Amino acid sequence: MRENLKKVSLLGLFAIAMAYLEAAVVVYLRELYYPDNILSLFPLRTFTAMDLRIEILREFSTFVMLILVSLFAFKQRTKRWAAFFFTWGVWDIFYYVWLKILIGWPVHWADWDILFLIPVPWIAPFITPVIVAFFFMIAGLLIILKNVEKLRSEYLLLALIGGIFIFVSFIWKIIFADIDDLYIIPGGFPWPLYIAGIILMIVGYTLALIK
Repeated sequence: MRENLKKVSLLGLFAIAMAYLEAAVVVYLRELYYPDNILSLFPLRTFTAMDLRIEILREFSTFVMLILVSLFAFKQRTKRWAAFFFTWGVWDIFYYVWLKILIGWPVHWADWDILFLIPVPWIAPFITPVIVAFFFMIAGLLIILKNVEKLRSEYLLLALIGGIFIFVSFIWKIIFADIDDLYIIPGGFPWPLYIAGIILMIVGYTLALIK
């Protein structure tokens, strides 16, 4: 228990530091592309081809870092996955915490954000990934601290389906919106799909844990 607590503490500190680096890069990008108002991403500005490639590779690199630190933290597969999701959750939450400290954004809980660019842009109110990240953090923490060695795969499948629902809600704008709509202030987030995904993910994970 003490060893696991030490490991999650170190993973948490790593994620918080990593989140600061991510937030700092985003502040620089906003100063570059939104010099008139760094607090608003919309109307959306278009990256240069070089900056887009750099940003996509930077995002890919963050996940490589999360994977590697999780592999180094534990030997058992379930705990490695738990460490990955725990670190991801802390990183994503503190990314927004640091942005709030550095530039005062988000201003409102419903402020829209560009979440990721891989494989296509994810566009949603910032609070939606924060809720998912909080679940990831708690779910990973419970597995590690309770020394869970295996979860029931049939229930994890239910959680995975929930995750797919959430992912689709994040790329909803790319799939169904007119491309010109992406360059104005977005609206119409598919909340029912997102909420259904959250419920499935929580129920599936909870059943996998207690069964």
